[in-house]
Amino acid sequence: MKPLDPKTYVKLLNVLLFITGLTFITTWLPFLRSIMDGASYQWGAEFFGTMYSGKGLSGDFPYVCINFILGMALLYSIFWIKNRNIFYGLAIVWFGSMIGNAFFHVASGEGYEFHGDTLGIHVDLVYFIIPFLSIMGIFVGYMILQDRKQQLHFQWGKKNRMWGLILAGLVPIQAILLATGEAHGTTDQIGVILAIAQIFLLNRVFKGYEEENAMKAEFA
Repeated sequence: MKPLDPKTYVKLLNVLLFITGLTFITTWLPFLRSIMDGASYQWGAEFFGTMYSGKGLSGDFPYVCINFILGMALLYSIFWIKNRNIFYGLAIVWFGSMIGNAFFHVASGEGYEFHGDTLGIHVDLVYFIIPFLSIMGIFVGYMILQDRKQQLHFQWGKKNRMWGLILAGLVPIQAILLATGEAHGTTDQIGVILAIAQIFLLNRVFKGYEEENAMKAEFA
């Protein structure tokens, strides 16, 4: 396989970062809301036939914490971890488990649905999830093979710090909104919208900025 030129490689890594962030939404939301909403927030997720659920910090909240740590570690590792084998392992575990779980649900006839009661979102993903995750699996495998041929090391820049401060600045506002008001009410809805916006901010925080960082990349 011919190595990609560095600029194309960086752009594709940013695509991987963006898509990883999208898949992280189903962990980011219950993690934040369980802490900020407390017992008024209920969540549930099925993983290979086992149901995990909780209210606030009770129940199976450790399951959410494990997924949160894995997701954040993967987002960080895409650009910033020097031991690339850790990035490969995290990507395989994250996307491999997601793909396997989706195939399990569809094959067992249970379907694959996403429910967000606060915003009234109920989506049947059964006809979308398998093609999407299959393409993602191929893309992740391709990026791992390409990454093994690259020797770029990036410098954490001003834009990364700026977006990190913006994201952190939303947290106290979000905590107040989610901790007050009626369950599934207006304040909760605004808080959820901010949580979704934070996913896109995470993408900005961990992004490798070609115009700033690629110029400083070191070739080993």
